[in-house]
Amino acid sequence: MDAGLKRELEEKVYSGERLSREDGIALYESDELAWLGELAHHARTVKNGDVVHFNVNRHLNMTNVCTASCAYCSFQRKPGEMDAYTMRIEEAVRLAKTMESEHLSELHIVNGLHPTLPWRYYPRSLRELKKALPNVSLKAFTATEIHHFETISGLSASDILDELIDAGLESLTGGGAEIFDWEVRQHIVDHRTHWEDWSRI
Repeated sequence: MDAGLKRELEEKVYSGERLSREDGIALYESDELAWLGELAHHARTVKNGDVVHFNVNRHLNMTNVCTASCAYCSFQRKPGEMDAYTMRIEEAVRLAKTMESEHLSELHIVNGLHPTLPWRYYPRSLRELKKALPNVSLKAFTATEIHHFETISGLSASDILDELIDAGLESLTGGGAEIFDWEVRQHIVDHRTHWEDWSRI
């Protein structure tokens, strides 16, 4: 990075001036990690002092049954396989409640693309989890799962997300975005959610 630009960015950060989009791009493209870390530490300290916040995230996978067979996935099982499982909602709530004593702040929920579970299972599960753990954030479902919900429900992603948010959804997980380049993706992904659907959702 040019020494003049570096000085200019330092002055903006240390004076508390708002950075521009171009400033952000310049910082993103910098490979001077120690320098970036110093700037980030300064900005964080000014904003939060010595207070650090931690998110206690636990995973809850209600089913590993999946119609896809993606090359990288060791999670999915086919219906009838010995270690395939699908939890009843009450069972998922009971398991989530056991995590509460760990100062749980977020449940991360990802499932397989189950071939026969009805769409209603998913909003109902969020409602019951939120009722049991009202102070826990529900980070649930990949864009791939939302796309699957479109298929099994006949609803649009927008309607699905509205209903899930109403049931307690606070954010989506990032799964399904492993590699979007079609030359690679066609060899590793075995479901119909590609870049166009993932980005739309």
